[in-house]
Amino acid sequence: MSTRMQQHEQPSWATMLISLQRFAVLPAWLVGVTEREQVRRVLTYRIPEFASGALILQSGRIKNLHLSTDGTSWTGICYCTVTEPESQPRQVVALRAQLLPPDHEAPDDVRAAVPFGSDGWRWYVPELRVLFEAQSTETELAGLSQLTDPEQARGLLEQLMEGSAATRGPPHIVSCRPEVLRYHPGLRCTIQYHLTYAPEPMASRPRPGFVVAKTYEDDTGQRVYDSMKALWDSPLGRSPTVTIAEPLAYDPELKLLVQGPIPGKQILKTLIERVVAHPTSAADTELTAYLQKTAHGLATLHTCNVEVGTVHTWEDEAAGVAAFVRRLTIGVPALADAATPFFTYLHSVATAFPADAVVPTHGTFRPAQVLLDAHRIGFIDFDSFCQAEPAMDLALFMVSLIDTGMSVLEQEDHDATDIPLQSLQLDRLAQLDAMAETFLREYSALHLVSRPRVALWAALNMMELVVRCWERAKPGRLNHMMLMLERHLRLHLVV
Repeated sequence: MSTRMQQHEQPSWATMLISLQRFAVLPAWLVGVTEREQVRRVLTYRIPEFASGALILQSGRIKNLHLSTDGTSWTGICYCTVTEPESQPRQVVALRAQLLPPDHEAPDDVRAAVPFGSDGWRWYVPELRVLFEAQSTETELAGLSQLTDPEQARGLLEQLMEGSAATRGPPHIVSCRPEVLRYHPGLRCTIQYHLTYAPEPMASRPRPGFVVAKTYEDDTGQRVYDSMKALWDSPLGRSPTVTIAEPLAYDPELKLLVQGPIPGKQILKTLIERVVAHPTSAADTELTAYLQKTAHGLATLHTCNVEVGTVHTWEDEAAGVAAFVRRLTIGVPALADAATPFFTYLHSVATAFPADAVVPTHGTFRPAQVLLDAHRIGFIDFDSFCQAEPAMDLALFMVSLIDTGMSVLEQEDHDATDIPLQSLQLDRLAQLDAMAETFLREYSALHLVSRPRVALWAALNMMELVVRCWERAKPGRLNHMMLMLERHLRLHLVV
């Protein structure tokens, strides 16, 4: 993203940067609940069982914090490691934690009449402004127990895969070992099935050693299956440049999508992290080659002429990020209108630089969606497939690449150096921006794209990540995200 627009500062541009600084620091009441020792200390004297010594709280940590859908609170899970006096065995008790912002009314004095952690237990801790409750049982996705049972899953896969071109006839599955890869309770689940088959000398092609199944709470799987089928039947499905998974079947009753395997022992995100943490000339060369291959693969996707999927515009994206900001300001009214100059400014730039023609678009294209196998690559996770201008995929990939590298820096120990952290961050940003530029330059040599439009989409992606740091109370990540956003605006969106 090195191309610079005509540069003459406007007051609105300066106002935008000043206003965005209101997002730069998380409030103490939000950061405090993420500090493990503070949570343990407060719970030790607030919860009767701990205060009396009947139970000993060894650690208490609130994790997976996120902003509620109505924007009025933050919710997460508090994991309490508990022992009894003079007892070695430890028990981990999971509590639901609801953080109420200072501007919101605290609940009435909540006290539990049941033992700590048991059904119906609730306790409000005013120092943290957190209501703790016994964790309720998660809603299970329909059919999940069947999908994770080896024998039931074996019979189901045999039935679903019978008519697939990948198996060409009934696959006599001897064994099926389910492995849950990702699970979002009540929403979706991804399961990998390791399969073995009975000997079939007449089989026209090898059976897949594993398949991947995704089940959803809604009809998303049908839409994803239709998109993947169209992509598989297009030139992309036969591409020597990039591999995609073959869609094998969709079961509307279970809302289950089954797809074939993609070779890959590593994801591009992991390689980026390794190169950034332990740079060598050989590793840099390897990463550059894979970034170039990824650019070629993305250009192949964008030119495969598949026309299924809804159209997603920059204006749609801007509206979505703006709605995300508005939800945050319900919980943090001090941020009201802080992003208004940002969106006003970007809309004026978007008007000056019209969008490129829409193309088949991955929709959530990040380094984590690129599999590496020997010298080949594969693309996964087409759940957000749509029609959009090329800048959508390009910008998200580049922003994610930079964010990945900055997150590595955040985890490093800087005590041994006298170099200020911000100087290290700016140096790292320049290094990562050069990697992103390699990717964009390689893509641009294959498929024309408006660089100003890439910069516009990237600005929205970065703003969403800034808000995400507030949503999930990530002060360290917020620091580098604000640097990323401000640097990006200065380098690429001065008009």
